[in-house]
Amino acid sequence: MKNFYQNHFKIETLQYLRRVGSLTKTARRFDVHPSTLATWQHIGLEEFMKRELQNSQAIEPQKSTHALELRIQRLEQENEVLRQAARLFLC
Repeated sequence: MKNFYQNHFKIETLQYLRRVGSLTKTARRFDVHPSTLATWQHIGLEEFMKRELQNSQAIEPQKSTHALELRIQRLEQENEVLRQAARLFLC
């Protein structure tokens, strides 16, 4: 079964590899096969950082829009409860 690793994990792993300098030690520490780590190293840290930045910029508007839609829905429900309570107390 093929593992899927997030870009932020690859970035963290490659930064550690740069500090330590040992492919084997880094692979053991992060539980990644050494050949996978070598492939990531060949692609390069900067490429993964660029990909992460592109992904975060694409996802951010969707997250904020979704959060705002949920907040609007919650406020509409609260307003409805308040309207019903006002009707009960004013009648």
